[in-house]
Amino acid sequence: MKLKKLIENLNCKTTGNLDIEIENITTNSKNTTKNSMFICLVGENADGHNYAKDAEKNGATVIVCERKLENVFVTQIIVENTRKAYSQIFSNFYFNPQNWLKTIAITGTNGKTTTSFLIKSILEGAGKRVGLIGTQGVFFGNQFFETGLTTPDPEVLFKTLREMVDSGIEYVVMEASAHALELEKTEGIVFDVGVFTNFTQDHLDFFKTMENYKQAKLKLFNYGKIKSAVLNFDDSVGLEISEKINVPFVSYGIYNPSDIFAVEIERKTIKTEYVVNLLDNVFKVESNLFGEFNVYNSLAACGAMAILGFSENEIKRGLESLVSVPGRFNSFRLYNGATAVIDFAHTPDGLEQILKTLKQMPFNRIITVFGCAGNRDKGKRSQMGKIAEMFSDFVVITSDNPCYENPNLIIDDIEHGMKKTAHTSFVDRTSAVYHAIEISQKGDVIAILGKGAETYQDINGIKAPYNDFETVNRKNEELIVESVATRRKA
Repeated sequence: MKLKKLIENLNCKTTGNLDIEIENITTNSKNTTKNSMFICLVGENADGHNYAKDAEKNGATVIVCERKLENVFVTQIIVENTRKAYSQIFSNFYFNPQNWLKTIAITGTNGKTTTSFLIKSILEGAGKRVGLIGTQGVFFGNQFFETGLTTPDPEVLFKTLREMVDSGIEYVVMEASAHALELEKTEGIVFDVGVFTNFTQDHLDFFKTMENYKQAKLKLFNYGKIKSAVLNFDDSVGLEISEKINVPFVSYGIYNPSDIFAVEIERKTIKTEYVVNLLDNVFKVESNLFGEFNVYNSLAACGAMAILGFSENEIKRGLESLVSVPGRFNSFRLYNGATAVIDFAHTPDGLEQILKTLKQMPFNRIITVFGCAGNRDKGKRSQMGKIAEMFSDFVVITSDNPCYENPNLIIDDIEHGMKKTAHTSFVDRTSAVYHAIEISQKGDVIAILGKGAETYQDINGIKAPYNDFETVNRKNEELIVESVATRRKA
């Protein structure tokens, strides 16, 4: 693509020839080849400007930078923020695919994935062709692939959006992580709807303070980012956004006055029933998703769909037709009569919401299996230990994704928040899950939390194959074999 076209609508200064063809765009000087554009990203540990000369030597004919580089003699595109430019350039490279789509972005600490699947269910039930981009990966048509990130980097994001447009997708539902918003990954997209779920502690390893983390979330609601919004009025940050926002919005909640709210919430054995008041239109929902937190997710989905003009019947049908979300409160009856529940809950609030929900269900004991990720926010570890102990009858502490940390030290951090002796620990997650199942009895529930549908454990930078579902199934099969062998002996 011609450089002139690539930098179209980019607020920049230029030096050198703009009438040149660009065949490759990269942020890594080692990947620079002939006729490449090299974008100088500034990160925590490295500054791309220091590698611009290397990129030039490797064949780059254009450098995108935040200041004029005196030692570089190829064309320079000088911008205020190279991360914003990074997104805008890839948007241009793929002919701005977002302009042919209806887009919904969801941000918040918890609930993004389930809300996105609920919106997808409503849209598909209404006959729309839908793409989904989030923690689970990318879904559209018969395609699925993982990106490793909740919100992909711009080169993947805009390429994916282009593929969606070319395959006939009409609507895209996207999880917008705080990291992605802070790093300007979605620059160039004006979302038709921006949804805010909630705000609780997470990612302080990156953001350092809760205020920084909050401000990253709030970027979605800045001028020019969205056309309308859906805000949780039971969350103080949702209320804060409503006081500053300059686009139309609807509010939702259960306890504070809101445009959309739920009443008569009843937790059945296999369903959650509630009545939704959607902008004064009232209907009953029989949801397959458990817990009050999923009522909130449903209300958020209602708000987004109402803004986009979908009817109460279409919304109700979509809410009720979603059977489950992979890795989100998935339950399995075990051969010994206990129940295993697998969920992605990995924050203090997420852990508490899951365990509170289980407390309200007719189980005898709650046995909780969880760990905390390495090289992440250490401050939440003791909090999660305290919460797990408070709402469980027994806790098995284990590894999540220890990354480059010693898993024993992570477990120690968790135990600092615990006072009682009703817990044990296993560094090996398989052993931890096996132990929890072995000590369980008929009527108990085993909450296996933190990894959800993930298929690996990150250990010293290596993604070792691991999956909670497979581990539970394997142990359950052992229980069946042992039972059969015992009966035969008898």
